[in-house]
Amino acid sequence: MKRVQSFRPYLIGTASACAVLALGLSREVHAVASALVTVVNTSANPIPVTHVDERATQAFGFRTFPNVRTSSTVTVPAGKRMVITGVSGFNNGNGSASDLEVDLVTNGVGNAQRIPFATPQSATALRYLANENVFLVADPGTTVFFSIDDSDFNDTAGVNIDVHGYYTSAS
Repeated sequence: MKRVQSFRPYLIGTASACAVLALGLSREVHAVASALVTVVNTSANPIPVTHVDERATQAFGFRTFPNVRTSSTVTVPAGKRMVITGVSGFNNGNGSASDLEVDLVTNGVGNAQRIPFATPQSATALRYLANENVFLVADPGTTVFFSIDDSDFNDTAGVNIDVHGYYTSAS
């Protein structure tokens, strides 16, 4: 008898939980709850949605070659926003390049982000722009600039920059 009494709180709790679930899952409760929620989707006031597959279906990746004297550019396609999620690269010059600057326009406002080159491991090693996770969004039809900041304006080093991300619809 004592053993049954020690399980009594557990039995009562389990029975109560089952009763609550039975009531909560009944059709009548669902009917009442759905009557309390009304969603109106009109052209004047549409419900915002997100295309969750754009990262996979509209992904891009490209390599660009800016140098100390000249920026490299890419133009965002009309009707699309360019979302840059990562930048990496290397500089095979004399080691004086300090960083990459990415300039773009987001919602009509100019933005820039500088990404530093890592310190070379030796005098003969390349200077790497370690993969930098970013979140940069460029407006449709605008130009994105990739520039190298270098203390030696005569540095003729080759710089390779890899850019990746995805496009989203501008509408």
